[in-house]
Amino acid sequence: MLDRLTTIADARSAALERRFDIAAELAARALEASPNCLPALRILAWAQLELGHDRAPATFQACLSIDPEDALAHVGQAIWHQQRQDAAAASTAWTKAWQLDPHNQDIRRALVKLTGELPDSGLVEASALLRAERFDEADELLQRAHPEQPDAVVMARLDAAWGLRDYRQVCDLAAAAHASQPQNVKAVLYMAALEERAGRTLRSRELLARAEHADPGLVLFSELVHRIGLQPAFDLYRANRGALFAVR
Repeated sequence: MLDRLTTIADARSAALERRFDIAAELAARALEASPNCLPALRILAWAQLELGHDRAPATFQACLSIDPEDALAHVGQAIWHQQRQDAAAASTAWTKAWQLDPHNQDIRRALVKLTGELPDSGLVEASALLRAERFDEADELLQRAHPEQPDAVVMARLDAAWGLRDYRQVCDLAAAAHASQPQNVKAVLYMAALEERAGRTLRSRELLARAEHADPGLVLFSELVHRIGLQPAFDLYRANRGALFAVR
């Protein structure tokens, strides 16, 4: 774990210094040991974009299979398409990025510059309802918005169902998301929270370990971990893991 984190940190530093060839090499090295490590995938995708590699869109898509709400993955795809004068594909990608992060001014400006306006979006409206904790209204709207971004909509519906304490719905949505995207961290964390609520601690820890494999330390998903009450379970999991390493 420490070696992987060091390699990722070095890759991030290289990217910030615009040494993208080194960043890509280090990120790829981290992915050899952990193929679904989201921080490493994100660094690799952006390095590939900067280097002009044709593999960049697929790497951004791999990020989305782990985090369907990753707006910056869509931004990367949009830039890649724009660089190749594909305005239609770029517009679609910018729209998806805006739907996931509607308050990001850079994304808004890029979309308006390309299309002339911001489109109507049930996903954006539902996000505002979720922030206002109007979960019933959000879920009703999300069910109609499903064709926009099916995977991201399911993630938002998970948030609505949890807010409504409809744990049967959480179970069904998380199971469906996991079936279609086995590496989806948010789905796995919701499944872990359900197992923890049911007192199935070993199963919860197994799921937490799977999530942490993609997000070391669950840094990227820390807000969700707190919101669904998984922080105590994760702290205990880490303490037990540390004790096991100490014995070894």
